[in-house]
Amino acid sequence: MRYRWKLLILLLIISLLPILVMRTFGMRIVRHVKDIFISQTHDNLIGNAESRLQLIADAYSLVLWKGREQVEAVLLAQVLQTETILGVDAPMPSKVYFADDFRAGTHLPDDAFPSSFHFRYGRGGQIGSLNVSFGNQVFKLAPGTDGEVAAADIARLSKMNTTLKKLSKRLESIAFWHTTSLKNGLYSSYPGHGGIPRGFDPRQQPWFKLALEDIGHPWSTPFVDPVTRQVVIAASMPVRRPDGEIAGVTSIVVPIGSLLEHPLLARNIPPASRLFMSYLTKQKESGQMGALIVARDEHTDVRHRSWRVQIEPDWLVSEDKEEFQAMLGDIEAGKSNIRRMRFENCDCLWVYGQASNQAFFVLITPYEEILKPVQQAASLIQGRIDSWIQLTRYGLSGLVIFIIVLALVFSRTVTKPVWALVEGAKQLAAGNFDTRVDIRSRDEFGMMGKVFNSMGPELKEKRMMRQSLEIAREVQRKLLPKSEPVISGLDVAGSSIYCDQTGGDYYDFIDTAQYGNGRLAVVVGDVSGHGIPSALLMTTARAFLRQRAAMPGDIGQILADANVQLVRDIEDSGSFITLFYSVFDVNRKSISWVRAGHDPALVYDTASKTFDELGGQGLPLGIFREVDFEMQQRQISAGQIFIIGTDGIWEACNQRREMFGKEKFRHIIRENADKPAQTIVTAIIDAVTAFRQPLKQEDDITLVVVKVEI
Repeated sequence: MRYRWKLLILLLIISLLPILVMRTFGMRIVRHVKDIFISQTHDNLIGNAESRLQLIADAYSLVLWKGREQVEAVLLAQVLQTETILGVDAPMPSKVYFADDFRAGTHLPDDAFPSSFHFRYGRGGQIGSLNVSFGNQVFKLAPGTDGEVAAADIARLSKMNTTLKKLSKRLESIAFWHTTSLKNGLYSSYPGHGGIPRGFDPRQQPWFKLALEDIGHPWSTPFVDPVTRQVVIAASMPVRRPDGEIAGVTSIVVPIGSLLEHPLLARNIPPASRLFMSYLTKQKESGQMGALIVARDEHTDVRHRSWRVQIEPDWLVSEDKEEFQAMLGDIEAGKSNIRRMRFENCDCLWVYGQASNQAFFVLITPYEEILKPVQQAASLIQGRIDSWIQLTRYGLSGLVIFIIVLALVFSRTVTKPVWALVEGAKQLAAGNFDTRVDIRSRDEFGMMGKVFNSMGPELKEKRMMRQSLEIAREVQRKLLPKSEPVISGLDVAGSSIYCDQTGGDYYDFIDTAQYGNGRLAVVVGDVSGHGIPSALLMTTARAFLRQRAAMPGDIGQILADANVQLVRDIEDSGSFITLFYSVFDVNRKSISWVRAGHDPALVYDTASKTFDELGGQGLPLGIFREVDFEMQQRQISAGQIFIIGTDGIWEACNQRREMFGKEKFRHIIRENADKPAQTIVTAIIDAVTAFRQPLKQEDDITLVVVKVEI
């Protein structure tokens, strides 16, 4: 019997019988796998969404807490200054600006300009920027106000221009207006502008009346700003004259968009999520505790509104009353949490966090939105299964014909591609990554040929990538100190071990020769994360620090200037670097240091056998542009050992998930205190390595030891 007939019979037996069997059992397995996949994906999506949204809610609650405290602090300063001004007599200034002057476009202050932050929507839907002056207030007399009665207060309040300019800078891009509304009908607004309606009387506004009641919290419910037609809230407090009589109300007007249109929310929450700022208070009708809505995402709509139409107070509610009451209990106890409740007849995930003692931020996301990828995946998989079933019906018939043709006509083509692949594999194994095989068939051998031809470039690229990483590792190693500094009276040693080929830990001995001999600057830093991104940030920080350290200034100024440069480069990236910057002065027997978010350095005194810490306040570098770093100083003496490290030491974990801890860290220092600095460094690193074995190192480890021998 010829080979082609043998091949035909063999292919029919090998191909058809398993296919028929596997088709039956395969369908069951595929459906079972689909169910498991959908179930696990469902659980993972919910778990990931809960964790991510909880993190977002907690982070944004802190943002709101800080913003609220900032506004209230500025408001208190505004109240005190206003009350002081109202208690003195002042001559009428040479020029007072009224709203009508701005509206007419005549006699504008020299510094008036169209503001991109202060804009309004007209009736035609067009945006119009307002001309504002940050050097002057604008005054408005309510209808029926006696101008002569208000003249003295106009003269007094005109003295507030400089103060309001300073206060407004602290709330830049947060607050629209700083206003003062007196009971005699005088109204002032800063910065100066011409958008106040002629019929506007602040004394008739709910926020004015609420502030006069002095109920204990300064925030109003939402209302329409008569100037910009945007929905805003106001932080207001009454102001008094010297005799104790309430003169009126001073306020800071904040647009809802400043609260609920933060980039943190826009980039990280699902599109269908709802945002609320609520205040925990008792409902007048029932006397029960409820969640009064202060701001909601609908309020960020900037379409034209009439300022005369009041926004009715609204309450946050859920159909699941028990869960909702439990949420109110969490808020009252100051606890952030996540709950599953219905909202507007939709099953939703509620994530909430506290923004003040009674105010809280709520993020409500429909479960349908969270599970949309699962539903799409289930539909896609089921469609593919149905298509596969249909395809196999036709495939079985076609396969019989194809096998017959293959056996009768192309039996010789079976061995040819196999040998081509074998020869190509030998060339590839020998290191010839440019090897290609010429298999032009459209069957499995052709697919194997395409896969084989793609392996060479991929292997070549991976080898080049590995070489590049090795070069990057070597470059970064060269940026670390090549040798320990030689300073009379100090024994210094340092080491850095990365968990990846590159890392984000950093230590350096900076040349301070320009300040005289006997000085040594020791820097230890830890960049958030590790790997290539952290390595790049580390090298950038090193360059900034070295460049700035070469110029005059104390170490607090050095870190402040380097921080400004870092913020410009990594702003909004979420990356930062903690730093401990110290300068040892052997001649003065002192150490100066700044702690920028880093763990405090340890000080071991061999005489008293006690530990101490070099602490201090300071934020990490790369977070905020304007940061003051506090420099501290103390005396040093012989026998003291200064140890500066990164958290990769004490947070190293063993197989039982136990951390190395600072107690073991201190014990090793105490046991090796009489030995050279390099021996102490080696002993600590060896102990950490032995502790975590056989686990892989998960974080970079950096350690510097300075022994005082003067």
